[in-house]
Amino acid sequence: ELLARALNAEKIARARAELEMLATALEAFRRERGFYVAVEDESALVDHLHPRYLQSIIRFDPWHRSYEYEGTRDAYTLRSLGPDGKARTPDDVTISKSIADFGLRNAD
Repeated sequence: ELLARALNAEKIARARAELEMLATALEAFRRERGFYVAVEDESALVDHLHPRYLQSIIRFDPWHRSYEYEGTRDAYTLRSLGPDGKARTPDDVTISKSIADFGLRNAD
C-alpha cells in the first residue's frame, strides 16, 4: 500500500510536469497567434504544437492513457485521469486557462 501510494505520487508529479509542458507550448502558440488551439483531443493538439512550440511529443500519461484536451480559441483544459482512470474525480491532474485570465478578448 505504501509503495503503491509512493508510485502514484511520482506518476502524478510526472503527469503535472508533462501537462505544464503542454500548457507552456499552448501559451507560446497563443502569444504568437492570438488564440488557443481549437481541437477536441490531445493528439490533434500535439500535431499543432510539435515541433515549433513543443520539442517532444507527449501523448500518454504515466498510467499509459491518453491525455485529454478540450480547447476553443479562448480557453482550454488539459487533463490526466489520474490513478483511477475516471474523468472528473479528485485524483485527476488538470490545468485550465482562459484568455480572460489575462484580461484579453478575441476579436471575432
